[in-house]
Amino acid sequence: MPMALGQKVAKNALFLMAATAGQKLVAFVAFTVVARLVGPQTTGAYFYGVSVTSVFVTLSDLGMTPVVIRAIAGDKQEAHRLFGAAARAKLVLVPIAVLASLGYGMARGESANIMATIAVACIAMAADAFHLVLYGALRGRQDLRPEAYGMFIGQTLTGITAVTAAWSGYGSVGLAASLAVGSLWNVFWALYNLRKFGIGFTIPLVNDFKLLFHQALPFAIAGISVKVYSYVDSLMLQAFKGETAVGYYAVAYKLTYAMQFLPLTFTAALYPALAAAHANKEHEELRRVFLGSYRLMAAIGFPIAAGLSALAPRLIPFLYGAKFLGSIPAMSVLPWVLLPIFMDFPVGSLLNGSHRAHLKTTAMVATMLINTVLNAVLVPVYGPLGAAWAGVFSFWALLLIGMFFTYRDAGGAWPMVSILLRATLAAGVSWFVWFKIGAYMPLFMAAVFGAAVAILCAFAARLVTVKDLLPVWTHVRRRIRGGEEVHEA
Repeated sequence: MPMALGQKVAKNALFLMAATAGQKLVAFVAFTVVARLVGPQTTGAYFYGVSVTSVFVTLSDLGMTPVVIRAIAGDKQEAHRLFGAAARAKLVLVPIAVLASLGYGMARGESANIMATIAVACIAMAADAFHLVLYGALRGRQDLRPEAYGMFIGQTLTGITAVTAAWSGYGSVGLAASLAVGSLWNVFWALYNLRKFGIGFTIPLVNDFKLLFHQALPFAIAGISVKVYSYVDSLMLQAFKGETAVGYYAVAYKLTYAMQFLPLTFTAALYPALAAAHANKEHEELRRVFLGSYRLMAAIGFPIAAGLSALAPRLIPFLYGAKFLGSIPAMSVLPWVLLPIFMDFPVGSLLNGSHRAHLKTTAMVATMLINTVLNAVLVPVYGPLGAAWAGVFSFWALLLIGMFFTYRDAGGAWPMVSILLRATLAAGVSWFVWFKIGAYMPLFMAAVFGAAVAILCAFAARLVTVKDLLPVWTHVRRRIRGGEEVHEA
């Protein structure tokens, strides 16, 4: 019998989560070392240059990758032709994205250093555009191992190159070049694995391009929206407050959003699985997996948000030094985006996997508008702190809109609302304990103590139950017993 849907999601997610945890650890250590070496201004120049290309990279994909994943996961007849059409379309779209990035910098009248940083970051952007769809084809086969290995090795190459560039004094341009090294590696690795798994670039028909762009349109609009509300804060900070303010915000941003690897890796397995369940009309399994993943993301998200926010005044000087004390106000607020972000990932996967991407697009467009308006109002006055509050309000709006679109899939609104309320209460209690009682402890002890309290809150709020842990315990016992039997033999 084929592996149950929930088991397949868990196995894929666990594997990719382990690899991505290593990848994010390398990225975090590298960024921390680099920031301490170069200071806020160079960090801000680099982050701003990458932000420009990160906004315009959406023009190089236009939502095609999710269509390819969905088609291959659903074993559709035209899947490989759609993959071929997407790969060929990028040969036209990538140069457009590069020109748009450079054009933005020129229109803003940026310095030669910033323009050079943007230009080098465009190389990484172009490579990312190709390996995105290549890995997407592998995800459609619901085998995430090649991507896991590739992303980890690529991040390691990027980290080593970035630290070397910072140490050698190559500034923001050298840091942007380190991104290109990792991105180019991922292109070569993805191509190798496509050949290994026998996934080819089937020659598409004219109608395949029409079908591809028709199905990709909602994803494209959503992708543009998410990039705008993810990076408009950095663009406005640079425009109103300068590169140093971007550097302060970049530290809070990197430290906060590094935690996204947890829902990202889980969703990498969840999306194709939900798409397959919808295609096979397995409605009860769809509901069960969706609510289970929604509760799991709440259980993981609330302690991370509370901990990072409460410990921010001590984490920033410990990790980045006194030069980045200006990051503390933003770091105290920004982590509260994580709870709605974590909980929104299953919502987005369900909508996209069940051919309702237009609803997810609607939510993202609304979030983009809210975020842009709030940044325009708050950033000129409050700088990085204003950008942090704009992000928090925007992502909570995104989650609430998504809940409205998916409550029927969950068997009503209450199951989702109940989980959200319990997670919010657990987050508030954990933050209070971390901030008030943890203040009297050394940083490491405070982190451990707060984590223990958060675990108790998760059980008390029924975000985690003993029933959830029984399969893990059973699996561990079997592995131990199996090892004992082998040893005795």
